[in-house]
Amino acid sequence: MNNDEMSTTPTIETLLSRLNEWGERFTNELKDLKAGQQELGNGLGEVRTGLGEVRTDVGEVRTGLGEVRTGLSDLRKGQEELRNDLNAGLRRVERKIEILNDNILTVNADIRDLEIRTEKLEAESLTKN
Repeated sequence: MNNDEMSTTPTIETLLSRLNEWGERFTNELKDLKAGQQELGNGLGEVRTGLGEVRTDVGEVRTGLGEVRTGLSDLRKGQEELRNDLNAGLRRVERKIEILNDNILTVNADIRDLEIRTEKLEAESLTKN
C-alpha cells in the first residue's frame, strides 16, 4: 500500500459508510412513504364506500321526500273535499234554519190570530150575557 492509498482509504470508507447510512435512511423513508400511501389508499377506499352509503342515504331521503310530498298533496285534496262537504252541509243547515224560522213566524202569526179570535169570542159572549 502506498501513502496515497493509506490516506484516502479512511475517507473512502467514511464516505461509503455515510452513503450506506443515507441509503438505509432513504430506504426506511421510502418504506414509510409506501406504508403511508397504502394507508391513504385504504382511507380513500373507505371514503368511497362512505360516499356510496351517503348517496344511498340521499336517495332514500329523496324517495321519502317524494312520498311526503305525495302524502301532503293527498292531504290537501282531502282537506279541500272536506271543506266543500262542510260548506255544503252548512248551507243545508242554514236552509233548514230558515225554514224553521219561517214556520215559527207562521205559528206565531197563527197564535196571534187565535188570540184575536178568542178575544172577539170572549167579548161577544160578555155582551150576550
